[in-house]
Formats: sequence, C-alpha cells, structure tokens
Amino acid sequence: MEMDEIHAAIEELAEHIVEPVAAKLSTEELGSILSRMNDAFQQLNIKPIAADTDFGNMAFTIFRPVQSVLGEKEFTRMVGRLKGAMVGFCQSDWTDQEAG
Repeated sequence: MEMDEIHAAIEELAEHIVEPVAAKLSTEELGSILSRMNDAFQQLNIKPIAADTDFGNMAFTIFRPVQSVLGEKEFTRMVGRLKGAMVGFCQSDWTDQEAG
C-alpha cells in the first residue's frame, strides 16, 4: 500500500471510530480528537511496536479531553473502539515499519 493510501485509510479509520459520538462534540473537539488519532496511527505506522505497548492507555489519553462530554458509557466505548483499531492496525500489513 502506498503511503498516500495509508494516510487516507488512517483518516477514514479515525473518522469511522469517532462517528457514533461525533454529533456530541464541538467542531474543535472533533478536530482535536481526529488529529490526535491520526498522529497516533502515523506513529504506529512508522515505529516498531513494543510488546508491552498499552493501546488502552493510548486510547484513553486521546479521548480524555472529551470524557465529560461523552459520559462514562460512551467514553468507555470509544476507548475500546480505538484500542481495538490500534491492535488490529498493528497486526495488519498496513504498517510501513520496515521503511522506518
């Protein structure tokens, strides 16, 4: 997969993850979350992943600024969705770690 295809896929994935709660977030909050998610996936794409990587903590940190807006149930759901996506991303052949 070409780098521009990977970047587009990462952006689409981030939008898909946050889609269930996007309407509850302000434009600024949504933009910030999407930007942080894109940055995280880009880093996962280029850096070797340590065996002890805590994807749950990474996802928690990304969504933490909007926790009060979402409420506990939706916040937990979003953290779980992002964590699962990160794990799946790192197990897929999307990553370009050989080049990094």
